[in-house]
Amino acid sequence: MATMLIDGQTVAAQTGKTIEVRNPANGEVVDTIPKGSASEVDAAVEAAAKAFPAWASLSGTKRAAFMHAAAVKVKAAVPEIAKLLTLEQGKPLAHAVIEATRVAENLEFFAGFADKLRGDYVPLEDQNKFGLTMRRPVGVVVAITPWNFPLTLMANKVCPALAAGCTVVLKPASTTPLATQRTIEIINSVGIPAGVLNTVHGPGAEIGDALVSHPKVNKIAFTGQTETGKRIMKLAAEHVTRVTLELGGSDPMIVCDDADIRRATAATAIGRFFNAGQACLAVKRVYLFEQIAEEFMTKIADRARKEWPVGDGMKEGVKMGPLHTERQRAEVESQVADAVKRGKRSSGLRSRYSS
Repeated sequence: MATMLIDGQTVAAQTGKTIEVRNPANGEVVDTIPKGSASEVDAAVEAAAKAFPAWASLSGTKRAAFMHAAAVKVKAAVPEIAKLLTLEQGKPLAHAVIEATRVAENLEFFAGFADKLRGDYVPLEDQNKFGLTMRRPVGVVVAITPWNFPLTLMANKVCPALAAGCTVVLKPASTTPLATQRTIEIINSVGIPAGVLNTVHGPGAEIGDALVSHPKVNKIAFTGQTETGKRIMKLAAEHVTRVTLELGGSDPMIVCDDADIRRATAATAIGRFFNAGQACLAVKRVYLFEQIAEEFMTKIADRARKEWPVGDGMKEGVKMGPLHTERQRAEVESQVADAVKRGKRSSGLRSRYSS
């Protein structure tokens, strides 16, 4: 069973409750994680708050050294991490390798910033006086990440926080915690002080409120649904906690009649089919000029058949894995059924594309 990491120690939930993590390709249980509660949240935040002064006062050069060392170890563990990601999330193994590799790249990138964070000199009207702007780490950062790109979005939050001198409490999505937990364990294994980087697991509805409303949390970084983001803003307002919210999108693609159809369909295929379309910036709908609609639809359908084989992400040659959960599959099936029904009222492409 996977564990949580609090104050440098791997721990289970005090309640003894667990959550099953299932493989979207076959429904089999990959592993279990502790189902944390408010008590684990409090322990993790307290640990991060206790560790903050020493980590913040450490020189940027020394923080960078930890991060460079962590990057080396994460890069060496990419095959292990990527396999866990595919098993829990469903994406093809080749895509999981790319995502795991980006964690190491992010660690390297932000390590380069750690010793270059500086303020500015401000001249004043009185020539005998001057002002200074000084950059200081904000404190304890709560990072809440989603299931679609769990490693990428974890790295986007954790790496700059560590470089700046902040301490972190990370809560990954309950359906994709395994690769993230393993990565955090590897990062901590280079000797990062206890309490600097912690993890808690559990449903957002149960421990999310405790995290974002904790009085010792100084910054919240969240990626997820818009409605959840709104609730976080409300809870954060109680302590005027800083928030960064990356929320859902509904992105259109417009193809004009003078477009290169080959390039347009290639871009559409990647924008729509990558990660089975499970991305906030994925192409959600396409608007076509009438003159090129027939050619475009023919070519995009051909690409879907030939270039995007669907299956178990662990199998060679698969380019699109399954949708992440049964609920999501049911939702997409209902949307397809609705589109087919509505398509019967359209002209031109009706008989060809409505069934």
